[in-house]
Amino acid sequence: MKIKIPQKDFANTLSQVNLAVPSKPHHPILNNLLLYADKHKQLVVISAFDMSLGIRAECKCSVDDGGTIALPAKLLSQLVSSLPKGDIILEVLDNSAVLSHSTGKCRVQAANPQEFPPLPEANGTSITLSASKLLQALEATLFAASLDETKFVLAGVHFKFARTHWEAAATDGHRLGVACGTLELNENTESAFDPDLVEMTIPHQTLTELQKILGSVGENSECKISLDNRIAVFDLPSFRITSRLIEGEYPKYSSLIPQQFQHQFTIDRKALDNILKRVGIFADQKEKVVAITFDYSNQQANLCTQYQDVGGAVESISIKSKGDQEQKLHIGFNIKYLSDALKFIPTDEVLIQANLPTTPVIITPVGGILNHLILVMPLQLIAAEEDFLTIDPLSTTESMTDEDISTANQQTSSTFKETLVTDEEAPSTTEIAAEVALVMAKSVLEGSSQLPEVNTNPQVTENITTATHSPTTPTTQTKGRKKKPKAAA
Repeated sequence: MKIKIPQKDFANTLSQVNLAVPSKPHHPILNNLLLYADKHKQLVVISAFDMSLGIRAECKCSVDDGGTIALPAKLLSQLVSSLPKGDIILEVLDNSAVLSHSTGKCRVQAANPQEFPPLPEANGTSITLSASKLLQALEATLFAASLDETKFVLAGVHFKFARTHWEAAATDGHRLGVACGTLELNENTESAFDPDLVEMTIPHQTLTELQKILGSVGENSECKISLDNRIAVFDLPSFRITSRLIEGEYPKYSSLIPQQFQHQFTIDRKALDNILKRVGIFADQKEKVVAITFDYSNQQANLCTQYQDVGGAVESISIKSKGDQEQKLHIGFNIKYLSDALKFIPTDEVLIQANLPTTPVIITPVGGILNHLILVMPLQLIAAEEDFLTIDPLSTTESMTDEDISTANQQTSSTFKETLVTDEEAPSTTEIAAEVALVMAKSVLEGSSQLPEVNTNPQVTENITTATHSPTTPTTQTKGRKKKPKAAA
């Protein structure tokens, strides 16, 4: 085996393939990269595999003699990245690789390439998605996946593919991210959909590495996803990623998404995120709670945080609301969960939709190339009449007509609902509503921001306890705090 390859291209390819090298391998051979030189195609194929995640990348080069060799991943990457710019000649001699460059040469001992396990193949159903849309879908959902592998199916993103639509969702029990779009199928794919719905849950680690690679390919590139025998394969230009699927039934999350809303506001995404960063300095470092009051009459939202014996902060931002309700909406959020939702929405404005201060809040982009929403559970606030920081109405506000907000709502929430993949096995709306209301009431009364767990086979509950909220203006203190916070000076 003998190849000549540019140092920069070689180093970049090695860094991307190394994402699949395990930190604690089950077998010593997995510490190596497999290099295969193809003389006919004039390229080298580099592979890494940790028995769950596999990455294979192609790199153009000049191949004098084809062949295969296994070299230590960490050593090879450090070596190539440190070599001077220019061409590198890699030649296999006596079970080792000799790398020659402009100022010298070095020798690396090789392992037996026959011991390297082959990456699994998937020859079943195949789906093709735009690489840019898949990247946005991962950005809209991956942040909400659990990082705790003991939570099994929650430690990944769940995909649904129907004949005309696809959907991706992730939740860690506190927030939910969902993205969906239309699906363009070829004749072979259409015949492969039996029954009409294909589902899979991809591990968080796999999609994190896929997200990095998607960012390096062209915007007009496509990604082919193949499924077979609990294996998913993602084919991109010059890259192939293989992954084992997470086994188990994913929760019926669609039942948690409200279908109608009493309150709807559009707001500048970046401005709101910047305010959250500032007022978050004065939030309780453990609970990280921000109280938000949506004021219809003044077309503004007031954000307040207070930390006992430290201080507090309050800021306002203009909103565009629908309707002329007299009662303000007081609602509390975990700052991190709300900030994460804004961070992974690509549009300038977002639509915030809510019902009660104790029920799920939906945040969707206004515009954009992808339909997606983020669900965030609010926190219950303790009411207090005197010590809440107040702020004067904004001197200039911008109003939005009912027609304008309706149009924005149709472009986001309604479009999303139309493209949502249905699940015929899901329990009835009445059964789900009963159980969700009961569990949510209990969780709110306990001061929890966690999504309620929905039984897949619930029984109708006769007596449902409903959470109540005080009409008085709240502070940012969560239930269970003994002392009332003082107002900032």
